[in-house]
Amino acid sequence: MQDDLHISASLPAAPSSSASTNTVHLRALRRWWVRPRTRDLFIALLYCSPALLVFGLFTYLPFFRAVFLSLNVTNQAGQAVAFNGLAYYLRILNLDGSGRTEYLNSIGTSFGFMLMVVPPVTVISLGLALLSTVKVRGIQIFRTIFTGSIAISLASAGVIWSLLYNPATKATAWLVDLLQIPTPSLLGYGPAAIPAVAAMTVWSGIGFNFILALAGIQAIPHDLYETASIDGAGRWARFRHITLPLLSPTLLFLVIIGSIGSLQAFTQFHLLMPDAPNTVFVYLTYRAFWYDNRYGLAAAMSIVLFAILVALTILQYRTLDRRVHYH
Repeated sequence: MQDDLHISASLPAAPSSSASTNTVHLRALRRWWVRPRTRDLFIALLYCSPALLVFGLFTYLPFFRAVFLSLNVTNQAGQAVAFNGLAYYLRILNLDGSGRTEYLNSIGTSFGFMLMVVPPVTVISLGLALLSTVKVRGIQIFRTIFTGSIAISLASAGVIWSLLYNPATKATAWLVDLLQIPTPSLLGYGPAAIPAVAAMTVWSGIGFNFILALAGIQAIPHDLYETASIDGAGRWARFRHITLPLLSPTLLFLVIIGSIGSLQAFTQFHLLMPDAPNTVFVYLTYRAFWYDNRYGLAAAMSIVLFAILVALTILQYRTLDRRVHYH
């Protein structure tokens, strides 16, 4: 009996199951790490970590915070005090039975403003870009003039145009008389206020759109125009069958970016018509947050605007991308 005990004590102890499992895991981790793609992914994430941190703190975290606030009633300090569900969303879309349509009307006003801005600024910028390709003396001066508005911020442009619309300057008195507007200022008359702001926005956006349109036209191979001219194609035929198809990716980009910017327009309305009742959706969101301290409602309005922008972008891309010629 003692010999058996002595023999069993002298035998080495069997390795534990946890130790063997750890060894297997370490070997699997080592094999995973020695892969080139794994190391490249780790290095890429290491380089991207500052940007990811900034996006997380200033983009994703505020977004999820806004979603949380939109589902709750908040106090004056912006803290959630009671769960409200989808009540704010139903109120914005006029589905709560209250009959309040100011939010839906402001969404319609925003879309109307977009239609007043995006097509004119795109067409005007394209026309100026085509004129700038003409080889005449002093064309660089005109190109500088056409891009002048890009150097002026929206705030500065708003101040300039507010002076133009001021009845004291009488700069637009002829237009008031022509349209037979009952008020001395275009901004003081409801049906004319939004088009007046749209005119200022079109002027402000021409410079940026002109630069991109001109760059797109200059990227088209000149050999195509020479070949078309030899075949007898006129200017309109060359524009329709060469310039427009090859410029379509740039035009698609301008339309999408212009639509997003128009629906997010705020500065010009804040400067030109701050107290107007018929304003855009973004300005109502601003007033709900800063004036009324209704943080939950303002958060819900921002989420609704985000959903509208995403849906509009997808719709535009799927609709217009069929006509885009990528070369």
